[in-house]
Formats: sequence, C-alpha cells, structure tokens
Amino acid sequence: MSIENIETLNDIIDNINIGVTVLDEHNHVVFWNQFMAKHSGINAADLIGKNLFDVFTYLPKPWMELKLKSVRLIKNYSFVSWTQKPFLFRFGHSSMMKGESIEFMHQDCTFIPIKNISTGETYVCITIHDMTDVVISQMKLTEINDINKTLEQMTNHDNLTSLYNRLYVEKQIDFEFNKAKRYGNVFSVIFFDIDKFKIINDTHGHLAGDQVLINVADTIKRQLRTSDIIGRYGGEEFFILLPETNLESASTLSQRLRMAIEKMSTNYQGFDIKITISLGVVQFRPDIKNYLQMIHEADIALYHSKQNGRNAVTRYKITGCELMNCPIPKPE
Repeated sequence: MSIENIETLNDIIDNINIGVTVLDEHNHVVFWNQFMAKHSGINAADLIGKNLFDVFTYLPKPWMELKLKSVRLIKNYSFVSWTQKPFLFRFGHSSMMKGESIEFMHQDCTFIPIKNISTGETYVCITIHDMTDVVISQMKLTEINDINKTLEQMTNHDNLTSLYNRLYVEKQIDFEFNKAKRYGNVFSVIFFDIDKFKIINDTHGHLAGDQVLINVADTIKRQLRTSDIIGRYGGEEFFILLPETNLESASTLSQRLRMAIEKMSTNYQGFDIKITISLGVVQFRPDIKNYLQMIHEADIALYHSKQNGRNAVTRYKITGCELMNCPIPKPE
C-alpha cells in the first residue's frame, strides 16, 4: 500500500511537531504548516502569498535575506542553532518544564533549498525545531553544577580564610604519601602557626584576630606555586603540601614565608598589628609509616621552633630536629 493511500504528504508535514514553511524566490510564503500557525497565531490561509518580512517585521531581515540568497545560490543546507541565535520566530513556548528566564521558544532552524519542478525556481524550506526543553534542561544542569561547586567549596574550604580545610589537606597529603610510596616521588610538608596569637585576640579582639588570619592566608598564598596546597589546620595553625619538593627547597621556601609574614602588617581600627610565625618542615622518607606520622614529625619540628625563640624554621630529620641558621644541640 503506497503512502498516498494512507495520508497525503502535505497532511503529514502539516501535523508533525516541527515548524515548516516554504518561501518562493521573492520570499512569499507558499507553505505554512499547523505548527507555525499554532505558535504564530496566523493561519496558513491568511499568510499564503504574502511576503514573510511584511508580516513578521521583527525578523532580522538583512541577515535572513542574505541567508536565503546563499541557500538558493549554493543549493545546499544551512543550519542555525539556538546557541548561535536563540530564536528566529518570536514564538511562545509550551514547555512543561519551568524556566523563569525563558520567554520565547528557543529554536534550531534549518534552511533547505527546494526546486520547483514547474518553474525551475529554487524555493527555501525553513524548519523550526523547538529546543526549549533542551535549553531549560541545560540551565537546570548548570544550576545543579553551581550548587555542587558551592557545596564542594563549603565542604573543602575554611569559611574565614577560603583556604582548604584540615580534612581536605589531610586527604591530599595521604594521596601524595601513597603516590610517593609507590613511585618514589619526593614531597614535603610545612606546618606553621602564628606566634602568640592569643595575645592578639585578648588585646584587640577576635575580629582583629580574624583579619590577621585572613592576611596571613593571602600573604602565604602569593608565595606558593599553583601546584602547592595550603590549608588551615585549625585556629592559627596552617599546613602546606609541596609536591615534588625536597627538604632543602621546602626549608628555603619556609624562610621566605617566615620573612614575608614578619614584614606583613594588619591595620585594624587604627592599630598596626605585627606578627611572626614558627614553622616545621618534613620531607617524605620511605621509612615513614603513614601520612599521620609525617604530620606528627612536622608538628615536632614546629614545636622545636617554638621552644627556640619562635619566628624560626625547623626541619625534621631522622637524626633529630635542625633549627635553620642556628646550630643547637640535637634533642635526645
């Protein structure tokens, strides 16, 4: 049974859920299906024979006339995505999905050259695909991604300083530790805190202390590489993970950080608050059992800096702690 015995081709095109219109060489409408009639509010009988641009005066006439001329001349398809031009015809959409910022139907448009066998003229068929649901879905996906990024930010970052928090830094040290165990990589950890921080809170208040913490975070971050990871361990304590960095390089960096903080000043309500930091440095060694031992050794080195006058860098070695540039007896 041929298709003519079921339904005419015009009836099929007239009832599909795609907009179809055909323009002659003078851009007069020769076909206007039900989709176009429904969404434009203009029936085919009222539009056939009229110039498209006379009826839809909002259409981008110079651009569209050039597009139609090109399709007729080259006799090849042309496609316009909603990502390039949100819509061609200003149709309302009937999407059941909620998209508050979507007023008009977003459309994919195809321009197809059609030869009129009777006259030899090249007409252009324009198809309109309603992409509104796709647009709203992508908007919702973007919104979900933004929410996930916000949640990730809240989960992994310290609210005050915007540095990574203790949980995240420990995970990264554990990851780096396991990688070093397996592949023999070298990396180092710096553990530091602000000297006599309690005095700042007691003298100037906790808001002043918060501003000092923020300034310390910003000052230290400016000294680090993009591959380095810094986090607030808690209170006035901070951790820095230095991938592919040996003890000597980590110690040199620690001295640079110490001097940068020593030069730093925090102005709070007319007071210039000066601080110093004490640092402990440790490098990965194959004999270290796990990342917690590494953190513990960095903490021991930090404590050694505290015990030896503060504003100092101590590096942890198997043979004992070594206060940089200040020879002292090794602890028993």
